Amino acid sequence: MFPRHAAALLTGPRLLAAALGLWCLSAVPSQAILFYDTGDANHNTTAPTGTFEDSGWQYEGKYGSYLGTIIAPQYFITAQHYGTQGGTFTHSGIFNGGSDVIYNIDLAANGGAGYWDIAGTDLRIFKVEEYFPYYAPLYTGTLEVGLTLVTHGMGGPRGDEVLVGGDLHGWEHTGSDATARWGTNTVSGIYSTALGDLLTASFSASGTLHEASLSGGDSGGGVFVNDGGVWKLAGVNYSIDGRFDTNNTTGDGSDFDAALFDRGGLYQGSDAFGWSYNPDLPLDNPSNLYASRISTNAAAIMSIAVVPEPHSALLVMLAALCGVCQRRRITPQP
Repeated sequence: MFPRHAAALLTGPRLLAAALGLWCLSAVPSQAILFYDTGDANHNTTAPTGTFEDSGWQYEGKYGSYLGTIIAPQYFITAQHYGTQGGTFTHSGIFNGGSDVIYNIDLAANGGAGYWDIAGTDLRIFKVEEYFPYYAPLYTGTLEVGLTLVTHGMGGPRGDEVLVGGDLHGWEHTGSDATARWGTNTVSGIYSTALGDLLTASFSASGTLHEASLSGGDSGGGVFVNDGGVWKLAGVNYSIDGRFDTNNTTGDGSDFDAALFDRGGLYQGSDAFGWSYNPDLPLDNPSNLYASRISTNAAAIMSIAVVPEPHSALLVMLAALCGVCQRRRITPQP
């Protein structure tokens, strides 16, 4: 398995960790969430309804070219590997149901570092100077496997078909269109790496409604699972499987990134680390997405992202709503 860092949502997967034979995708141009059932660029670009209503979309915000998830009155969480993206975080109107609200990142936080990294993970926490009106609850259990997930990211629609012997096996990544999308999958396992536990999910031809995976540009987006009727943050998009090629020849420029519901008949790896062949068997061999697991890092996250006690929560909410109203009066309408 040779996964790569994700930088966008898509219907296929990847991962990381040099010691594990993985490599960073953050340098790959941003791409998108790809869906198994449709190539429609407008699919799932608005808040979900029905079964997936309130499944995390409302807690997402834009941090540069990526997403982050609001987890406390003044804090949001995202991925480390794509680096810093400026001094603001935008809770866009597409997420909050109103107009864009811009928050200023506290660049003096953590002794001037401007953020906190959770040791041994790809998780990074930022503090803003103002207050968010609401925030995502964290999943702190251990029963993610088998649960339906909802993931969020930035990117474009699926690209060219990947054919093996004339049969469709998936779709290549396309260039980014900087559009936020949400998709679904099922947590299939927990993958232990040098960067902590990662949630895994396979891009399956017989998967969930809105079956999707990640690609360049989806890093940092929130992954939510339903815990007793409440959607909670269970992961942060990290990576996907890749790269792929039709041969194991180095230097010929034929390798590509893709979301595959069947890796059979294709090579996986890189020119630098070598290629492994996936036999084309009767059963599909889907690629996977990976997300940094929240539950095993919840204590460390909550020691940084402080949530007020119940008696002061109302004051925080009033301050946040007041700040939003003031900002909306001076923020140009889109």
